[in-house]
Amino acid sequence: MEREHALVLAPVNHPDPRVRRIGFELSDPYVEQCWSAVVGPSATLLLRRLPELWKHQVPAEVSAEDLSRSLGLGAGTGPNSRLASTLDRLVRFGLARPDQAGGFDVYLEVAPLQTRQLDRAPEWTRAAHERLFSEHLERFEGLADQSPKVAPTNDLEQYRQRAAQPAVASNGHQHEALGL
Repeated sequence: MEREHALVLAPVNHPDPRVRRIGFELSDPYVEQCWSAVVGPSATLLLRRLPELWKHQVPAEVSAEDLSRSLGLGAGTGPNSRLASTLDRLVRFGLARPDQAGGFDVYLEVAPLQTRQLDRAPEWTRAAHERLFSEHLERFEGLADQSPKVAPTNDLEQYRQRAAQPAVASNGHQHEALGL
């Protein structure tokens, strides 16, 4: 792939240790049912699709146009495109950060919604947050007696290990995935 048409999306650990410890994986229903009210459907779909892309290549290097079209955003990939707006929302809401090479580091965990975000969300989202977050915390309480840390799923552990090591993209550029 040519660099100007490729989009590199790397999995990295969340910079906040509290989110790394009790955050939700990208495949968790919480992302779709709660974060979608904040970041919108295209950003939510992109977050949910990334673990699948990472199963094939870490970091994922995809054609920006193909990714945009696969998300239903059209073929545009310029600075004012719907894909650019989607990626911008991930960054603005602390779910990703731009990397130095022009790609994006996407956090493996998402935090629970903050009070101010819940205040703006519809009642259905607030109810889903209460239910899903309570269930999530109950899993930690049940494991507290057995282990000081919750064991991540195999896929998440695989991404964590890769995020802690430098990776070389298919274009030969080294991409440093930070394991903070």
